[in-house]
Amino acid sequence: MTNAYYRIQLNPKTNLPTSIRVVILTGTRDGTESKDKKITGGKHVAFHFEYELTEFGKLKKPVIPAEAQKLLAKL
Repeated sequence: MTNAYYRIQLNPKTNLPTSIRVVILTGTRDGTESKDKKITGGKHVAFHFEYELTEFGKLKKPVIPAEAQKLLAKL
């Protein structure tokens, strides 16, 4: 049994994302119950990931050397 959800927080002025939170819940079959977004009982595990996007829109486009572009074109 697996359940996952995410939440994206936006900057109200720019409408750009500032953070992403991902939660993944999983448990053993026949020993775990689920209610709403929660998994209870039995053997289960939860993974929580949170990413802050403080540099969103600030990174410059990478410069790829000509030789590397040729190699990438062959892929």
